[in-house]
Amino acid sequence: MKKSIDTETEEITESASDGTAALKDAERKMSYYQKAASVLDALAKHPFLVTFLACFALIPLCYGAQDNMTPSAKMIWCLLGMAVPAAALLLIEHSGIIGKKTCCFGLLSVFCGGTFLSYFFTRSRLLFVWILVYICLAVFALRASVLGDKRNKDRYNALMIILISFAVKFSYVLYTSCYTRQNDVWSFDGEKGHAAYIEYIFQNLHLPDFRPTSRWQFYHPPLHHSISAGWIHLCETVFGASRNFARESLQLLMLFYSAAAVIIVYKLLKHFGFSGKALVFPLAIFAFHPAYILSSGAINNDQLAALLTVLTILLTVRWTKEPTLRNIMPIALSIGFAMIAKLNAALIAPPVALVFLWGLAKNLKQIKKMFIQFGAFLAVCVPIGLSWTVRNYIRWYTDPMYVPFLGEENQFVGDDIFRRLFDFSPKQFSPVFENWLRKGDAFDEYNPNVAILKNSLFGEDIDGSFFPGFLSVIPVILFWTALVLALAGVVFTVMFMFKKNTRIPLRDKAFLAGFWAFNMYYFYLFCYLYPNTCTQNFRYLYHLLAVSAAEYAMFFDMLQTGERTAAKKTLSRVFSVAIIAFCVLSSVTYLLVGIHDTVG
Repeated sequence: MKKSIDTETEEITESASDGTAALKDAERKMSYYQKAASVLDALAKHPFLVTFLACFALIPLCYGAQDNMTPSAKMIWCLLGMAVPAAALLLIEHSGIIGKKTCCFGLLSVFCGGTFLSYFFTRSRLLFVWILVYICLAVFALRASVLGDKRNKDRYNALMIILISFAVKFSYVLYTSCYTRQNDVWSFDGEKGHAAYIEYIFQNLHLPDFRPTSRWQFYHPPLHHSISAGWIHLCETVFGASRNFARESLQLLMLFYSAAAVIIVYKLLKHFGFSGKALVFPLAIFAFHPAYILSSGAINNDQLAALLTVLTILLTVRWTKEPTLRNIMPIALSIGFAMIAKLNAALIAPPVALVFLWGLAKNLKQIKKMFIQFGAFLAVCVPIGLSWTVRNYIRWYTDPMYVPFLGEENQFVGDDIFRRLFDFSPKQFSPVFENWLRKGDAFDEYNPNVAILKNSLFGEDIDGSFFPGFLSVIPVILFWTALVLALAGVVFTVMFMFKKNTRIPLRDKAFLAGFWAFNMYYFYLFCYLYPNTCTQNFRYLYHLLAVSAAEYAMFFDMLQTGERTAAKKTLSRVFSVAIIAFCVLSSVTYLLVGIHDTVG
């Protein structure tokens, strides 16, 4: 890094034509870029720890909801609202982009403007909007201070995507209660649902000592619920939060899961060597996808299972590149813990097993070492992953594959397979939100192909009432943009599977495509065996967005390598605009949802 920056310094100083002043300015600028790169390197060494500490630090500043902000917390937000822009101005001045007089005027403006705006902030019902805008402006200002550092452009752009997507998800957490837009959560003070499960472990400090299938949702493995109970205890003991504040703060843990998944996808794309648009745009699709905005406020176990599954994808492709015992053990841990977060996370195991078979075939001369690896993998993964299932079977003879059957009384959509899979009549797309009889719609959503797209964008509870008047066009454009991007992603999955000379090797493409196909097969089978609208939920497919990111990365990489034809340039522009529109519309959609939730 130092060598490259020194080289760039020489280039700038050679082009300086106005003597010593220009030389000093160039040296100061390069020194600033070097320091900024050093900070970036430090963050890159421990990104998950930094993200976790950030989410943990947010607890006393909001306790998981804007309505829980204390007067002192609001004051801290006001001070931060002035401190960060002031620091950004000083950095920009230090980089030589602006002069000292301009900086002093800017600092005075920040102080006066911040003091003035603090009055309105502390009295606003839309605190999440203020915080979102403030974080975004701060991120853009910091990005502006390093615009001249072309060598780290991709890293800074990726960091900007990660930070702004974090801000969007945090704003969602601020206006969303732990009881709002949830799946099977119910109440902490009840006897059923994920919330009651968490509360049981919190109160009793042990796993359920009764048949888990006797209470709704208690049949799930306990990892997520145990961690959540520990988080609530931490909020109460460290920050002195009340029980309700601690429960709401649980969403900040979910925010960490969602943000950590974005970091993993970034690492996955960097592992394959993608850069430029091939890095930034696929990462943006994943980071700003509405499914991960919704998941950042959901307190059931899907988020942790999805996070560990995406982590398994990254660890597996690392193993294929270097199949060693050191690299296989993290896979064993990630799959094992994913399975005791949610048992259907085991769907990652068959594709990983095929990767292991490929590794064995390629390393027959080291067959002994390979079997030692596989033995160690099984010795760690199986006891962890199946511990909950085996425990329940031994104690209560519980069916290892138990899933509650809703029957024909709840959102039953029939067993006509052809109708369910191939009915794409106009009524399926108007409205673009999920249809539910319980909400007064004409029918319950029954086509899983359409349902997963609608559900991934708007969940089960968002409908047209959130977008009055001319705003109703926003979710419609978002839906059709997402549909085009989704269909293109499926085409890319097939196209690049058979294309040679891609950055992703054939073994890893086969793994990603096999994982996608196996999950989709199981999803359709699940929808067939349990023909209810709620089984068509995209939360079972969160992790497939990581595969989509990899496919889009290969697509943009193809467009920006080789001969730059007119067709390539056109496709690049079209998909760039579509992805930017998707990310912006996704953010605006959930900004409007928050405004609706807050002021009606």
